[in-house]
Amino acid sequence: MYLIKKYDIQGLHGSKENGQLVRGVIFRPDEGDEKFPAVIFSHGFGSCYADLIHHGDGFAQSGIVCVFFDFCGGGAASTSDGDMKSMTVETEAADLDAVLDTVIGLPYINSEAIYLQGESQGGFVSAIVGVRRKSDIKGLILWYPAFVIPDDARERLKTGTTHVFGQEISPEYDNVAKDIDVKELQRGFGKPVLLIHGDRDEVVPIEYSREAAASYGYATLKEIRG
Repeated sequence: MYLIKKYDIQGLHGSKENGQLVRGVIFRPDEGDEKFPAVIFSHGFGSCYADLIHHGDGFAQSGIVCVFFDFCGGGAASTSDGDMKSMTVETEAADLDAVLDTVIGLPYINSEAIYLQGESQGGFVSAIVGVRRKSDIKGLILWYPAFVIPDDARERLKTGTTHVFGQEISPEYDNVAKDIDVKELQRGFGKPVLLIHGDRDEVVPIEYSREAAASYGYATLKEIRG
């Protein structure tokens, strides 16, 4: 058995001092006063937690708390405040930071066993927060993480492109992303990382995860063939 709880987080760090709300849900095992490991899921560019939530029951039934949330401005169907024209990877990192702070304070969480899991841009943001908050994080689980974002940002700035997948992005989106040193991000973590990536990914070429596995050191890459 497991429980599902909706939550809101208000008054976030940094750019979120305007009182925007982050909204999400928590799947937790129904086991009395025990403390459980936790996984915080981060969705990809233009997506929302509804696309990931089907994973929650299996984790909860296995004794793991699952936290799902929408980034502010993270996608058209986001339940959190904000719009995509104001979103950057750093605003998303601030959102994840605030969610992490909340999860650490929950009475049923084993604060020594918190993992960040993210898909695509959510994987990239999880990597950013993971290295900054590595004392709070036990490991990373990254699905086709978009370590390509800084390279793509520099290319868009050269060509004057202002859209990603047909969605208009803020002027700051690429200016923030272009200066992120992916190798430094990976080498600075020093804890276990699991990367999962399809070998025919046309959006995030699998070479980025192969290079990440080498840079992280304590990493396992599972390649999904075909």
